[in-house]
Amino acid sequence: MLIDRLLFADKTPLVLKKALDVQSERQLLISSNISNIDTPGYKATDIDFKGALRDALGAGDSLAMRTTHSSHIGPNKADIKGLQADIFTESDVAKSNGNNVNIDKEMMKLSENQISYNATIQMMAKRGSTIRAAITENPQG
Repeated sequence: MLIDRLLFADKTPLVLKKALDVQSERQLLISSNISNIDTPGYKATDIDFKGALRDALGAGDSLAMRTTHSSHIGPNKADIKGLQADIFTESDVAKSNGNNVNIDKEMMKLSENQISYNATIQMMAKRGSTIRAAITENPQG
């Protein structure tokens, strides 16, 4: 149906869903870092979702496009669906017990991740209200 293709053919919902998935996973990693603050030898971990998303959508700071049809242009949906954020170990200096968890840094990341998660939810809600407004022909409020 034409309305389905017009409203749901773009990659925005897929990117937003993937962002929520990664932000949830990052929340768990940060919580694990905080809970292991006194564990000897524990190394803090984090996720680089921005880099993984940049790689899926294009190369570097520029957006590389791929055409699948002469009238279409955009990144491949399979690249976004298969997107996996890389978990890496923080390179902070370790304490005498080998643990490198910095509580101030972890609390900052926790706050930043929560703000990003809430912003993504708001974008999804706004998209839903835009689609609802288009279907019902009511202005958005």
